[in-house]
Amino acid sequence: MRLLHASEWRMADFISDDAIPPYAILSHTWGLDEVTYHDWRNLSISEAKLKAGCAKILAFREQGVRDGLEWVWVDTYSSSAELTEAINSMFRWYTNADVCHVLLSDVEATSDRVVLEDRMAKSRWFTRGWTLQELLAPPPEKLIFYSSDWTRLGSKTDFVDIVSSITRINKQYLQGQDLRHASVAQKMSWAALRQTSRLEDVAYCLLGLFDINMPMIYGEGSRAFIRLQEAIMTSTPDDHSLFAWGTILDEADIASKVTNNSVLFQKEPPRPDSASCELELFGLLAASPKDFEHSGNIIVSQEAARFYKSSDNPSVPTKIGRNAFRLDLPMWDQKMLALYHWKEPNIAQSRVLAYAALLCHFEDDPSSASSVILPLLSNGGWTMSRPRTLCYRRRQQIILLAVSRKKTVSIAPEIQINVRSGDIIFRRLLCASTVQMVDYHMAAGSWYDFDSDIGLLSSPGSQHRHDRILRLNCKISDQDDRGISIVFHRLSTDDQMFIQVIPVNFSGQERIESDDITWYHQSAGAPEETSMFSHSMALPFDEWHVKKSSMPDVYLRAERVSIDGGDLFVDVLDLLIGFNLDSS
Repeated sequence: MRLLHASEWRMADFISDDAIPPYAILSHTWGLDEVTYHDWRNLSISEAKLKAGCAKILAFREQGVRDGLEWVWVDTYSSSAELTEAINSMFRWYTNADVCHVLLSDVEATSDRVVLEDRMAKSRWFTRGWTLQELLAPPPEKLIFYSSDWTRLGSKTDFVDIVSSITRINKQYLQGQDLRHASVAQKMSWAALRQTSRLEDVAYCLLGLFDINMPMIYGEGSRAFIRLQEAIMTSTPDDHSLFAWGTILDEADIASKVTNNSVLFQKEPPRPDSASCELELFGLLAASPKDFEHSGNIIVSQEAARFYKSSDNPSVPTKIGRNAFRLDLPMWDQKMLALYHWKEPNIAQSRVLAYAALLCHFEDDPSSASSVILPLLSNGGWTMSRPRTLCYRRRQQIILLAVSRKKTVSIAPEIQINVRSGDIIFRRLLCASTVQMVDYHMAAGSWYDFDSDIGLLSSPGSQHRHDRILRLNCKISDQDDRGISIVFHRLSTDDQMFIQVIPVNFSGQERIESDDITWYHQSAGAPEETSMFSHSMALPFDEWHVKKSSMPDVYLRAERVSIDGGDLFVDVLDLLIGFNLDSS
């Protein structure tokens, strides 16, 4: 640690912590003409005094002498070679100082308390990233605020109410309570509205707050904040409040933010200009502390440790890619449909939202029965992505029930899928409550690949994309033995779609004749050449509605959409099974 002598223009290095003498430490905001370590080494005293920043150093040294201290420390006097050590040590240095002098260079002293607090609330010092740890590290009685002319204003204890109001920091942490009692989300929320001159410092200025050490890599940009969060995950794996960032809504309001069900269950498909399909998708971790602006009331659940003790999976998430992690989470049974916006082709697609319960709750809930729910949207390739929206529930002991619902999920940023000509996208693949989709089968020898999570049938290319492609099997919910198979073909003529709906008997070995319908046994293989319910979809648009009294209604809409503005195309399908669409 390099200290500046309070009464002599010299410095001294102290290698061992035991050798460091009592010292005062300065907290301030940097100006444009600070005296740096380079200046100290290369300028004369008279030259250094010409710099605007020298005046506060001189005044600070004088205050140190009045405090009876021989040594002082200023952050401008660290060399670039020592930067990593200085930043990783700074929180400890502010904690161990005999006194911390906070210079509010834009606050004029006044005897009027109301006016003074109003001036303090507008001070730039409370907006900077680095001053957050400088506010929290020193004991309350050892942090002293000074005005622009170095008039003593009072201690952190004297101003605890106004400082708490300005910073949104709970008063107990300003009064000296161990910061380890604060959740990750609470600490991040304290930094949410603060700024730094360099992007990387958004992360580096928080190292001491989380008791994290890591190397400084200026030039890495926003990657620094991701590294910080990864280190926090390792050091406090049970604190799921790290993942509780974004806009928080009551569960009654979240549906209106992620979907509009009225546009899903009708013949006319949802359009991409619908506000509800503007659903951005992210990975597990936040981009900056700003994302935690609304998370200051979220704390760790007492059930977190118990959840992982009862799990075979480690509590520390496994990294599987850039901002992509695999972790064990309680999964909630309820699911909801959301609209996902494809950029190319420009369509709004229905996808299923799953719900994961984060092991944290709201501090102002005395029963600890609230739960923070993380919506997850299928992203393809066995991964899921999260929207910016969280929801909360205030139901009794949700987390206690979640231990039996744990599931390993992989959460990654949105994957931008590049479609190829001939691909087939299910814009909607929906079953009514009277119908259950049980499975699907790719046709033997088919070159297509089906990702059911995102409803994409990937084309193998023009030379292999004709013939039978996919078979979907659905059961009628109140009948154990009957259902339908829907078979998709692509014809060689103009790449036309040919669809068959085949009644299926799921039990017995024989086909059944009933209600003027032949129900074919599934394992026996229904003769797909049957034309009882089949249709060639016209180009570029067609719709087909199968209505039979003892069979679920099947509505299919096919639309050929050009891509890249040329002859390339994808087929966009809407398949609704079991819905009464006569009135839509």
